[in-house]
Amino acid sequence: MSQPLKKTNLFVMILLSFFSLGFYMSVWWLKRKDDIRQLSEKNYIPFGWWKFFALGLFMFLLLNILRAFIFTDYGFLVIESFDTIFTFFFIGLLNYSSFRLAETLESKTDIRFNRILLTLFNLFYIQFKVNKEHKLQTT
Repeated sequence: MSQPLKKTNLFVMILLSFFSLGFYMSVWWLKRKDDIRQLSEKNYIPFGWWKFFALGLFMFLLLNILRAFIFTDYGFLVIESFDTIFTFFFIGLLNYSSFRLAETLESKTDIRFNRILLTLFNLFYIQFKVNKEHKLQTT
């Protein structure tokens, strides 16, 4: 069976996620939207929410970069509070989507996931397993 998701360099993925403060994770989901939808007739992953979070994460990234130029100390604390709340919702969406994708991949491919590792490393673990499956198929 051909792989439903493309192979991506895991090290680059981790670096991009780190330096973009999580924004790249939203981009990862949105870039693979069509491939994921082809896997299953049911839409388990809320891509509309991923668009919202991509926009929100980008906005908070810019606000964090420009904070000294546009906010007082108090103003930045207010923005930082909203950023923290937003981040917790982002983590919830990330875990929900990761588990739905893992279930779909397990039902459609030979890939099997450890639930503890999926909880701890979510998207990176999924990409690691997909890359590993690509390597097995090419050898």
